[in-house]
Amino acid sequence: MLRTLTLAPGVSGWEDPIKSEIEGMFKVMIPQASFEVDELGNLYVKVGGKPKVALIAHMDELGFTVKSVVENGLVYIEPIGGWDERILLGEVVVIYGSGSDLEGLEWRDRAILGVIGSKPIHYLRPEEREKAPKIQDMFVDVGLNSRDEVEKLIKVGDPAHLRKDLVLIPRGKSTIMASRGFDDRAGCVAVILASKILTELGVEHYAVFTAQEEVGARGATVAGYKLHQEGVGLAVAVDVTHAGGYPGLEEKECPIKLGHGPVISRGPPIPWSLSMLFENEAKSRGTPFQVGPEAGKTRTDLDVLQLARTGLKSMLISIPLRYMHTTVELVNLKDVQSASEIIAYGVERALKK
Repeated sequence: MLRTLTLAPGVSGWEDPIKSEIEGMFKVMIPQASFEVDELGNLYVKVGGKPKVALIAHMDELGFTVKSVVENGLVYIEPIGGWDERILLGEVVVIYGSGSDLEGLEWRDRAILGVIGSKPIHYLRPEEREKAPKIQDMFVDVGLNSRDEVEKLIKVGDPAHLRKDLVLIPRGKSTIMASRGFDDRAGCVAVILASKILTELGVEHYAVFTAQEEVGARGATVAGYKLHQEGVGLAVAVDVTHAGGYPGLEEKECPIKLGHGPVISRGPPIPWSLSMLFENEAKSRGTPFQVGPEAGKTRTDLDVLQLARTGLKSMLISIPLRYMHTTVELVNLKDVQSASEIIAYGVERALKK
């Protein structure tokens, strides 16, 4: 599931491919589920007649949009979301073109490959060697030599993402995986698995997959209003969080560890009693977890969900992740599995109170 969802494209504002993959999984796992998509592109999976709880993860990922095509055929791109520009040089990029030669084709058949290039080190001035190149100084080379050739394939505004496979670290049969986009495809998998458990427990619920989180939690702002309006009383946001323990992100700054269980948030954004309820339920089941201290904003969908209309009680469960917003994000599959159990059984207990 994680491989399928991670490798499906879904750049903020162009979530259609990942949305289709999620729908397909639900149709197999929970055939009775119904589907709705709102005007912003959020996907609502409804199980039961009147859900009082919603599980929420964002399905969009970081990406790029084509900014311009110049006379010699090089393509310049603009980042979508908070990229670490240091890691971009030398990467392979996939652009989903809309040029005349690709009209009418499905998204898979509109994929155009290119490489992100810049001036080679041999030609850098001494002062340039001390600086990481900025994205405006990089370009995408698609192997064509003129604007006319390129524009038959690619137009300004076309979406793009970096090309990365999903690999096991350090070798096969490991539960540690590396790829792009685990933020927040790991959360999406946890929500799907939790939804399956809740369905088996007979709990009516929503599973919501929001759009455009990486550009300002736009989808969740709309989703929170809808869920409040429909009588949902509890929302559980599921995202990733930084796992530390390496140079630059030491334990004193980030005590969360990869493979030690998902993170139950505790702090001002979360009602204290709700955090304790989820922690106590995890303890009673022997499910590993960590506590995540939150001093204010969480920088997740929760921040806008809980402010919907007159307020929506909200919980945040996070999956530890190393090297966020790069192409080598690390996640431990055991943390994803444990997150689904904490979410589902925590919700079940909350609804019984």
